[in-house]
Amino acid sequence: MDKLALLPLIGAIYLLTRGMDAKEAFLVYFLPILTLIPAYYDTKLISGIPEFTFWSSALIPIAFVWVVNEKLEGYKFSWIDVIVILHVVFIFYAQFEATGYKDAQKIAFREILKRVVPFFMLKAIIANPKQRIKALMTITVLGAIVSFFMLYEFRFYNNLLDSIIRKLWPTWVPWDGTMSRYGFKRAAGSFAHPISAGYFFAMTAPIAFWLWKQELFKDNRIGLIVFGLNVFGVITSISRAPIAGLMLGAVIIWFGWSRTKSLSGTFLAITAIIGLSFMVPKFVEYVSVKRSHAQTQDQENAAYRKEMLDNYIEIIGEKPAWGWGRYTFPIVKGQKSIDNEYLFIAITSGLNNLAIYLVLIGVVLVRLLRFAFSHSYDSPQGRLAWVLIAAWISAIFTQATVYSGMQTTHYFFMIAAISEALVLTRGHTFLLESNPIINTQKENDFEYNFSRTL
Repeated sequence: MDKLALLPLIGAIYLLTRGMDAKEAFLVYFLPILTLIPAYYDTKLISGIPEFTFWSSALIPIAFVWVVNEKLEGYKFSWIDVIVILHVVFIFYAQFEATGYKDAQKIAFREILKRVVPFFMLKAIIANPKQRIKALMTITVLGAIVSFFMLYEFRFYNNLLDSIIRKLWPTWVPWDGTMSRYGFKRAAGSFAHPISAGYFFAMTAPIAFWLWKQELFKDNRIGLIVFGLNVFGVITSISRAPIAGLMLGAVIIWFGWSRTKSLSGTFLAITAIIGLSFMVPKFVEYVSVKRSHAQTQDQENAAYRKEMLDNYIEIIGEKPAWGWGRYTFPIVKGQKSIDNEYLFIAITSGLNNLAIYLVLIGVVLVRLLRFAFSHSYDSPQGRLAWVLIAAWISAIFTQATVYSGMQTTHYFFMIAAISEALVLTRGHTFLLESNPIINTQKENDFEYNFSRTL
């Protein structure tokens, strides 16, 4: 029954042989499978090759056709591409150093499909005026669908996106625990963990907000519902870091969309200084207790993360350059769960790769900020840039408390792709052929400026 994971492979081949181009198949076929079906179900086809999941089965034919038949149609080179590729090369070499080629090639295959292919394909899609808004809508609508099921899970303790497949699966599958807070289930939906679900929605909710405010859905009430459901996706996960990341994103959008940024920035700076002066000492005191002396589950979780950082710094120091490998690093004091993406990268593939990852984060952020400040506060392109900055910073913040695995890795690199495509196109006609009202306005502005110049 586990061979069900191969069905998307057949479906993808059918769509592609019926005339659908690879980029269209990526949007309407791969993204739904990636987002709606849990990524931790896999099957072994032949010994010696990587396991197949539902999402990888769908993506392999699509990527093959885009590269071989369509010759990377729509792709435009930028230096960020090199950083993304280097990141995966370093993951491969770190595993090769740790356990040899057999494990390294399997991990490289998987990471190429998780990081490189989604980044390159969505970057090419977003660069196309006819597909860019459709891509953003697809991502947020899929998030809304997952969130709808999470609302049911949140109240009735039944994850419909997981339980049906789990009953069919012939082998044991992880991620089946039930976590609750305040009398409600921490909803995970199609994601491996509630915090991963919250992390996903902290990235998608700002984009859904922009689509709603730009009135890009045929009925703007649909846009409001999609945005609301993406916000509820964060809330029903009951995960503090994604909720805080979403709130931080909201502040960034408020600042970026304000007419008077100097006044807004001054207000935020004063508020942050006052707030941090009270919050930091309390936080340090809160996490400084040992897990054995924690008074609440939340305090125990916070203490766990602090102890984890303290314990694994020495482990990183023993193999700083290339790390210990993905599955072979020593477990310290039973702390198997590395709830910090930056720490996880340093442990498994070394400080060299962590530096590359941080460079990627910094370059994307700097390029987005330069683009955002070069546009007026009320331009659709500039506002989209601020929304992407909010999503990106939410992700950066949340990754300090969670391992970025499963679908969140794909989406993190896809947010980077959307950001880079926006910068590469310089925002010119970014909404062209997507919103007739904006198109007309652009034409009127052009005619007015041309007449006044004459």
